[in-house]
Amino acid sequence: MATEIRVPKLGMVQSDITVIELSRSDGDAVDKDEKVAVIETAKVSYDIYAPAEGRIFYLKRVKDKVASGDLLGVVAESREAFERFTAGLAPEEKKAPEAAPAGAPEPEEDAWGVTLSFEEEGPAEAKAPARPAPAPSPALPQVDLEGRKILERIPFLGMRRAIADNLVASLQTGAQLTIVSKTDMTGLEAFRKELVLDYPDTKITYVDMLVKILAFALRDYPIVNATLVGDEIVVWDEVHMGVAVALEDGLVVPVVRNADRKGLGAVSREIKRLSRKARQNELGPDDYQGGTFTLTSGGKVETDIITPIINPPQSAILAVGRIAPQPAVHQGELCIRTLTHLCLTHDHRIIDGVPASLFLGRVKEIIESPELFRKVLR
Repeated sequence: MATEIRVPKLGMVQSDITVIELSRSDGDAVDKDEKVAVIETAKVSYDIYAPAEGRIFYLKRVKDKVASGDLLGVVAESREAFERFTAGLAPEEKKAPEAAPAGAPEPEEDAWGVTLSFEEEGPAEAKAPARPAPAPSPALPQVDLEGRKILERIPFLGMRRAIADNLVASLQTGAQLTIVSKTDMTGLEAFRKELVLDYPDTKITYVDMLVKILAFALRDYPIVNATLVGDEIVVWDEVHMGVAVALEDGLVVPVVRNADRKGLGAVSREIKRLSRKARQNELGPDDYQGGTFTLTSGGKVETDIITPIINPPQSAILAVGRIAPQPAVHQGELCIRTLTHLCLTHDHRIIDGVPASLFLGRVKEIIESPELFRKVLR
């Protein structure tokens, strides 16, 4: 008797899945519900468990690309039972198993609340276009390692390889342009401190506030919340804000859905919930799919200006540099103000320079106007 182990359905992610770990050696005895493998999409890794007690035999190897439904391996009573099972498989599923190393795969919050970066998925609605396949990665140059001391070898696969492929494909297919605006955050900083005192259990962060401000501005300039589909520009009627979280092994971008329709407290709680799930590797496909715009930042890193890369099918992404006291002219006087740089990368095929600049100007206007940001952040 043999029990199949197949790659599960991972939401809308049906392909471009990588085997990054085979947890046992071929032929090892395993218990039911024991971890036997790890697979990874561009966003999240997933543990695969034995469906029955027996001996594990793998039909895939580490670094293999698989799709939902593919046969990953078999739990059988014996090697003979496994061989009888494979005799009836289709030729494409009869890949001879090879021994793989067991065990590990080849190898306090600040005001921001989370560390941000650049990754994001496309809209998850049934009528949304499929994400374009990333362009093949160019061949890596040959490197002579003779006589050189190596500190570490880090496998270039799984999430890291998928991120690289997506970013290269984005630059090759889009007409990306980044515009920058220096913005005075002094008033918003003071308001955040008020909110922290008024609502100590919530701990409102800059990320929470900026998600709400961006979602509000996207309603004023919907072309920035659009996707290019064939010979049409599709403008979305929903604002789903991606907030990227940096993990040890890669980057994920959980999505706050309908951010423009939620209050600041609800947005803050949702971001904290999704960030916690990300750190605990508990995000499901529905948590990180469907974003229409992404917010990213250097977080605590001393970086003033960032040129983020759009990940299709989105058409724009906003990066925020460090927020810090700097000399400035305010109301005609030289003084110290809390400043940052807003960096908007947009796809010029979809968004011309004027609407992009108007959108960025609107975000700056809200941030610098207490009457406006108090209204938006209600």
